[in-house]
Parts: sequence; C-alpha cells; structure tokens
Amino acid sequence: MKKLILLVAVVFTFSNSIAQTAWTTMYKVAPENMQAAKDAIGKKTKKFNSKVDGELIYTFQIIAGERANYIVREGLGDSYAELDSYGNQGLDYWMENVAPLMTNVGGTEYMSYVPTASFDDRPSDAKKIWKVLHYNVKRNGGPDFWKYRNRVAKAAEKVGGLSLHVWAWSIGGSSSGHVKVGYGSPDMSGIDNETETWPKVIEAYGELFGEDAHEIDQKAFNASLEMWGNFSEIWRWLPELSSPAVELD
Repeated sequence: MKKLILLVAVVFTFSNSIAQTAWTTMYKVAPENMQAAKDAIGKKTKKFNSKVDGELIYTFQIIAGERANYIVREGLGDSYAELDSYGNQGLDYWMENVAPLMTNVGGTEYMSYVPTASFDDRPSDAKKIWKVLHYNVKRNGGPDFWKYRNRVAKAAEKVGGLSLHVWAWSIGGSSSGHVKVGYGSPDMSGIDNETETWPKVIEAYGELFGEDAHEIDQKAFNASLEMWGNFSEIWRWLPELSSPAVELD
C-alpha cells in the first residue's frame, strides 16, 4: 500500500470531481478462523486505529453475493499522500497477528470519493448495512455514466433520508473502469424497502430534469457499462473492528 502516489492522476479519466481517497482489500477467511480473525482485527484496531485524528481503517463483512463472508478492509484519507504517510507499526502488527488467519484476495485497490455523485444526510449509526453496486464503465462511457450518477445524487438530495456514496477507481484492482456505489441503511429493512424508496428518487429526477429524463439518461447509463464486471453485494459494517466514523466531504 506504499509509494503509489505518482499513479493517482489516472483517476481523472472519468472527468469528474473527487475528494477523499481510500484503499480497499478483500480477505477470504476459513469458517473455523472467522472469530479468531475478528478478534485479532479488533485488537489491532484498538491499538493502532482508534483515534479520529489517526490512521482510519474500517471493516465490513460481505453477507450476500458471490463473495459472501469475505472480510473487507478500507483505509480512508484526505489524499494519497496521507494514506502513504503512516508508519509501518500497524502493518507489521497486522502481518504478524492477523494476516496468518486470512487470505488476501485481489491485492489492494485505491479509489476516490466522488462528492458530486454522492449524497448523505443520515447519521453514522443509520448506515450499518450497505447495498454495494459494482460497475465496470467503458473507456469512453464516462460522460453518460457520470451524467446519470450526478443527477441521481441531486434527486436523492431532493427526496432526503438517504445515504449514497460513490467511489471511482484510481489504482490497482481488476478494472480501470470500476465504480463502486453504496446505499447505506440502518438494517436489512432498508434494503428490503428499496422498492419504496427508489420510485421516489425517480419521481424527483423527473421533477428536476424533465419528465422523460430518467428513462433517457438511464438508457445511456446502461450503454456506458461493459458487458462484464457489474454485480451487487450486501455489506455489514463492523464498528467494533473499525476506526471512529467520520463524515465524507
């Protein structure tokens, strides 16, 4: 996760404004090691990542999808320079005490938060369950993709009571077109009630941009995606294995 700052410029491929940055790693854990792994992550977090003004790392568990039961770790910073600035003590502790209990799958991916495509007016304790949509955007699909996502964020703001976080690829991972869209809910009922919430967003979209705008923009959005690499998952945030929650800018 070190010395990758010089590659950050590729994120501007999508021509959209960005703010905070994060790295993500996925871990496959054998069922018999899961509790020990969680205990070890908790100890590491308490020792090295428990202060809001320190290195911030968050832990999730995938509870639905092809990668169900994987552990996800995400480090958050205001810049790639900040992510690159922390010492090796926490990493050394991780390699000695936590890494033997799990397998890193896919290396480390760096992404940047996209504020223009995001909206969130919910408190942190109301975002423990996340529906995470992974999109693989065509090389020339950025304008249509971001037009739709930015407008969805404005419609979500009009509706209110929503958590919508969008992250764009910058370094690592399996695809340079990867965009991650997360919808946060307090519990699974928020995921189950999506059929009630989404029509409100579509209605607001039409009020803001025209009666037929959503249908037209969504068609162009769908055409901006590759045929492969698009899928969804449900993630559960594990606050006891995470740094203190902070607001994204």
